Amino acid sequence: AAALCIGLGLRYLFAYSFPSSALAIFYTLAAFTSHFAFMGFLPWVILVFPLLVVFPIRKFIIPLCVLIASIVLCVEFLDTQVFIEHRFHFNMLTVRILGWQTWGFGILDLLILCGFNALLARNAWKRFVTKRKRLFLIPGVAATLVLLFVTHALHAWADASSYVPITRFTTYLPFFYPTVAKDYMFDHGFASQKSSREQLLRDLQKNPSSDFTYPLHPLQFKPGGPAPNILIIGIDDLRSDAINKTLAPHLTRLAESGILFNNHLSGGNSTRMGLFALFYGLPSTYWQYVESNKRSPVLVDALLDRGYAFGVFTSARLWGIMGLDVTAFARLPHLRMETKLPGPFTPFRNDSSITAEWRQWLDTAANTPGKPFFGFLFYDAVCAKNYPPSYSHRINYSPDASDARKHYDNSIVYVDSLVGIVIDDLERRKLLDKTIVLVTADHGEEFNENNLGFNGHGSAYSQFQLHVPLIALWPGHTGGVVAKRTSHNDIVATLMKEGLGCTNQTSDYCSGNDFFSDSQWNWLIVGSYYNYAVVEGQQVTVEYPGGYFEVRDRNYQLIAKPKLYSAALAAAFAEMGRFYRK
Repeated sequence: AAALCIGLGLRYLFAYSFPSSALAIFYTLAAFTSHFAFMGFLPWVILVFPLLVVFPIRKFIIPLCVLIASIVLCVEFLDTQVFIEHRFHFNMLTVRILGWQTWGFGILDLLILCGFNALLARNAWKRFVTKRKRLFLIPGVAATLVLLFVTHALHAWADASSYVPITRFTTYLPFFYPTVAKDYMFDHGFASQKSSREQLLRDLQKNPSSDFTYPLHPLQFKPGGPAPNILIIGIDDLRSDAINKTLAPHLTRLAESGILFNNHLSGGNSTRMGLFALFYGLPSTYWQYVESNKRSPVLVDALLDRGYAFGVFTSARLWGIMGLDVTAFARLPHLRMETKLPGPFTPFRNDSSITAEWRQWLDTAANTPGKPFFGFLFYDAVCAKNYPPSYSHRINYSPDASDARKHYDNSIVYVDSLVGIVIDDLERRKLLDKTIVLVTADHGEEFNENNLGFNGHGSAYSQFQLHVPLIALWPGHTGGVVAKRTSHNDIVATLMKEGLGCTNQTSDYCSGNDFFSDSQWNWLIVGSYYNYAVVEGQQVTVEYPGGYFEVRDRNYQLIAKPKLYSAALAAAFAEMGRFYRK
């Protein structure tokens, strides 16, 4: 079974552009061989061997082995078909959408494999049992385990060192999750953050061949087009209903003077996917490929080409969970990685620090003639439910209010005051009429409002975790409330078109629409750290690892007998593969 898995898996390599580095070639072959060999061994170790010990009946064990091997190979073959065509891996939701043809093809494939494996099993029995020929099982398993260890060790080093020729292979194999351990590698001297950054910048200058056609066509811009300053303020974990005078008076005033998008969804229920959608305007299913290949977003590329100065100040570190150091800001040569203050880590102190650092940076950036700036501030105290002691009693709560909600609300009051300082500072410098300001969040926060046991974020694709505020101050556009459906995917589309004068269709470089057009999304792909969902008007279809999926309504109640709107889901699947070269 292991040999057959390896042989069938060669189809994945036909879609892969091999690297030129000897180390990367060795890694690719080691990862490929050990992964598929392990897939062949694993069912036998987990299921067959225990049964063989307690129920050693040949007429039962051999047919079972034939069936298991055939199922594994059948799923692998179907996955190669889906991957080569769409560049994502097979799951049960895919089968439901693709229809009876997939089931019919899969059943026929399974029957053929069962027949083939039955003949193979009979010949193997005669050779290795009846004639007692030597079976190299133990050396094969040992070699597989050694190669697995080498594969994961090399990937952990390559990920920490930003060695793209190795990391870019990750997305090609099904159920392949190589080890990442940046903290360990940095702390124990196996990799250096400075050397990693230098290696990344060198690799990105080489422009290696890629099957990721992003953008689909070369971007064109209006000659002498606009070059406004741009400031994006992100508040980790901020719910949409926080924009009120009690919790966020400064943000409320900003919403009253600017544009409030009150039906806005993030691209995920986690920081990584929310920020990925914000900077790329693409579904979260592209994240792993982008991260493995260290692909910069077209928005940042366009800003760099136009000579923008970058001021990136985040309370939490850019590397790790956010991964912005090797995605959104991969091309920035001098990148501020994290906030380091003396004493214990305290999110509210970090938030205060980045506010002061931003204002200090702006002293220079705002006074450089002919050089616009791009700023990104990302506050962390709301997510950490952390605030100065003086903010503990600013809100009067009912006796039944939970401590978690109290801490959450108090931290909003604090971060709102910092955003107020930033906006007032721009106004004092007379920059508001020259700067596009966007205030939003990466995701929301849930407090079990649906009585389903979901709390925090990253746990469900409910409105509480996906619905986030978006406030825009956009020179040349009057304020007001926008009720149409918008998402983080639209931010890139609007900045590229309205901010930088890109004349391409927005579909050339993202999955979103211009805020100021009449278009709105009919379905939206959102993601977490391990799965994704397709949000439609009245339901959410959630896909889980291993092929399981479920459908929930707008209140996130399970739908017992869901109707899958195949047109919307088929369009969503097409979007997941649209930027891959066929």
